[in-house]
Amino acid sequence: MSGGGRAEGRGERAGERYPYLERLQPKMDERLERKVPPAGRFCGFCFGRLQPHDTRCPYCEREVAEVGTAREVPQEVLRIYWTKRRVEARWVHAGAMLGLAIASLLFVVLVVWGPGLLGHPGVAFAVLIGGGYLLAQLFGPIIGGQIGYRRAVRRRDALWAAYLARREAESEGRG
Repeated sequence: MSGGGRAEGRGERAGERYPYLERLQPKMDERLERKVPPAGRFCGFCFGRLQPHDTRCPYCEREVAEVGTAREVPQEVLRIYWTKRRVEARWVHAGAMLGLAIASLLFVVLVVWGPGLLGHPGVAFAVLIGGGYLLAQLFGPIIGGQIGYRRAVRRRDALWAAYLARREAESEGRG
C-alpha cells in the first residue's frame, strides 16, 4: 500500500495490522447492501463467508476447527465495516464541496473584480462549471479519498481491535 498513514503507536501502515479486514471489506459491503443472504456459514474469527468444504478460512487463514463457525455476521461487526464506508464518504463529499466552494468563490471574484475579458460573465460561468467539476474531482475523490481511506482504515482497525479485546475478555469470563 502506498501512502504513509501509520497505525496509532504501532509503526504499521494503515491496514497492515489486520490485512484480512481489507480483503473482507468488499464482501461485507455486499452484505451491508443486502446483495447476499445474511445467513450462511461464516468463520468464527473474522466472519468471512466460508464454502461448505473450507477447513481453513480464506481470509484470516485460521483453521475452522479451531475458531468454529457462525450462522451470520454479528451486527457489531457489520457496524465496524459500515464505519469505514461512512468515514471515507465524509472525506470525499467534504472535499468535493470544498472544490465547489472554491469554484464559486472564483466565479464571484471574476464577476466582481475581473479585468476586461476575465470579468465577462460568460468566462466566469465557464470557470464556475469547468472549475467546479475539476476542483470537486481534485479535492473529492483524489485528495479527500486518500485521506479518508487512511483514516477510515485506522478507525476500522481500532474498532476491530476493541471488538477482539471484548470478545476475548468475554470468552475468558465464561471459560
